Amino acid sequence: MKLNKYILMTSALLMGAAAYADDFDSFGDFGDFGGESSSGAVSALEVNGSVDTEIRAYVDVDEAKADKVEIEATPSAALDLKYSGTKSDVELNFKIDEDTIKNHPADVIDEAVLRGYFGNLTLEAGKMKVVWGKGDKLHVLDNFNADDYSDFIIPDYLDRRISTPMIRAVYSLPFANMNIEGVYTPLLPVDRFATDGRWTPAQVAALTGAATTSAEMYVKKLVTDCETARTGLAAATTIEKSSQLQAAAASAAATEYGNKITEYTNAIAQLKAGIIAAKKAGQDTSALEAQIQQATMAIVHCTAEKTAQEKAAAEYTAAAKNAAAQAADYQNKLTAADTAYTLALNNVTSVSDNIYPDLWTLKYSQFGSRATWTLGQVDMGLSYYYGWYKQPSFNASKLNNFLETYLANGEVSESDKFLAYDRKQTFGLEMSSIIWHFNVRGEFAYNLTDDTDGSNPWVHNNSIAWLGGFDIDLPFWNANLNVQETGTFVLHGDECDKNTMDVDYNKKGYSNNKVVANVTTSFLNDKIAPEVTVMYGIERGDLVVLPKLAFKPDQNLTLTASGMYIHCADEDSEFYAWHKNSFVSLGASYQF
Repeated sequence: MKLNKYILMTSALLMGAAAYADDFDSFGDFGDFGGESSSGAVSALEVNGSVDTEIRAYVDVDEAKADKVEIEATPSAALDLKYSGTKSDVELNFKIDEDTIKNHPADVIDEAVLRGYFGNLTLEAGKMKVVWGKGDKLHVLDNFNADDYSDFIIPDYLDRRISTPMIRAVYSLPFANMNIEGVYTPLLPVDRFATDGRWTPAQVAALTGAATTSAEMYVKKLVTDCETARTGLAAATTIEKSSQLQAAAASAAATEYGNKITEYTNAIAQLKAGIIAAKKAGQDTSALEAQIQQATMAIVHCTAEKTAQEKAAAEYTAAAKNAAAQAADYQNKLTAADTAYTLALNNVTSVSDNIYPDLWTLKYSQFGSRATWTLGQVDMGLSYYYGWYKQPSFNASKLNNFLETYLANGEVSESDKFLAYDRKQTFGLEMSSIIWHFNVRGEFAYNLTDDTDGSNPWVHNNSIAWLGGFDIDLPFWNANLNVQETGTFVLHGDECDKNTMDVDYNKKGYSNNKVVANVTTSFLNDKIAPEVTVMYGIERGDLVVLPKLAFKPDQNLTLTASGMYIHCADEDSEFYAWHKNSFVSLGASYQF
């Protein structure tokens, strides 16, 4: 259903842009592929693409043994189509690989962009990727598209970006090379991570573990409730039956004593009649009187015993009724616990599909504006973004209630979900220039959230982020050196220290800086191109090295040998979950 919604949303944006373009009467060239349009302009359909394959061997550097090597092969393909008219063009890019087809079929269409030119105004609509900021494949201002980290940070920056339906307008002013840009997207793409396998992030594993533990505790409680109710039912039933038997026995005994009282009463009457007769006959009556006295004492005894047995029968009857009520209560509890247990087992398989907020609402739309201009040798820009973080915050206080509610009912309200995407506004500044032989660049961002004082542990604090760097062509081997430093600083970190479950909490502090350096060279007219990228996390102590050697036997075919080495300072390093994922790989790419 979501795939259909996604396609419909993209189609609606494309059709809306086409209708808007029709109002300006400027898209008449789309009917003449490869021929001449009605205005005499020559249109062209450009077709480009590539077929790639990569074979990786993951090697545990600490235990480099043949039986520790894991091999995987990942073929992929891309097809890019572009059709240009006189005042418009269309781009359609396809991405084909196993993960996309299986898990994200909507992204087989990587981009679908309809573009119209109206003087100084350019309008774009479709499923797009938009890049903001002057950084080189690193940014702190590029907020509209999310990232796919299911293969870590190995793919190129643009290849990691997830396209989304959006509308974009750019207006060029006739001074200072100024452009005013506005972007709106009704949807919120969010970052993707592997949920199993070697690239699963520690946070995902921890969240899965917490949810699993909570669900297990809930199910164990249901099992305990079932066992308690079953045990109580058995005990109450036993007491009920025993009390019924004892009540019957006491009642029978009371009846027997009643019968004896009657017998003794009748005997006394006969004895009294005998005494009267004996007295008339002048006979001694002492023996008869003694018998009457004995019978009277027997009646007193039987009366006491009869009363005691009647009382016991009443008590046993009451106990049986009470036990029956308890048994009925335990039966109800057992039925409820059994029903809850069955529902939990039925609902547990769909929990993971319902933990995230429903992003298919206009609540999660994004918009922003950006102005860029040139002053002398300096390119500058200001930007504003209103949207959301692309990674969810975990509200630990809602986890247990969410799982109990969902496992019991199979549904839960949006407000009760324990994962949420935090709203943020980003105010940005960017610049680039040439100083001597250096191409310098920088970005600065202030991220404003709903937790301005940092007191809400379940919402991101305000933060600042920055990027600065340069690249320079070196005077040998056609070499180029690119160095960039990027970092973030979470404000009010002292508030985060009060709760280790705070979404921003980090025992290594609230600044996170990384230095990324890239060196490229080429030989034999670019047929051989060595390259190495090194990333080092200053506070966290992560080191990632990505060497690569490319060989082009002809202009279409590229053969590569590459790899990655990961080293972490300790278990608290940012990339520790992947510290055993070093690999070497061979690849081939054919472009046409």
